[in-house]
Amino acid sequence: MEILSAVFAAGFGLFIWGQSFHSEPLAWAGLHNGAALMFGQAMSLAALIHALGVRINGHWRWSPVLRLAGMIVHTALFAWLAWHGTGQTAAYTYGWGAGLLAYGAWSAGRDTWRAWSGEWKLI
Repeated sequence: MEILSAVFAAGFGLFIWGQSFHSEPLAWAGLHNGAALMFGQAMSLAALIHALGVRINGHWRWSPVLRLAGMIVHTALFAWLAWHGTGQTAAYTYGWGAGLLAYGAWSAGRDTWRAWSGEWKLI
């Protein structure tokens, strides 16, 4: 699930980023061109950090922190879109997305806790 959410978030961020040069993809949420561009960049950067954490997971003791950071940002951005989509179908769509991403953040949080508590014996 985490790999799929990282890939989806990266694509979503790049789409918003690209569309903000030609239109206002998040005008419905009050984000116009510059703000939508930054939103897309934040989503893509979080996906990159998350994907890096997934890629090195288990090979470095603190790698779950990268997964957790990416998932928290994804969850917050989707929750923000859901909140601003209240009264529209966006609230339902992004609300479900935020819920599933929060579950992924919880999973990464458990792994981070295990790493910090010393259960993982890797370097």
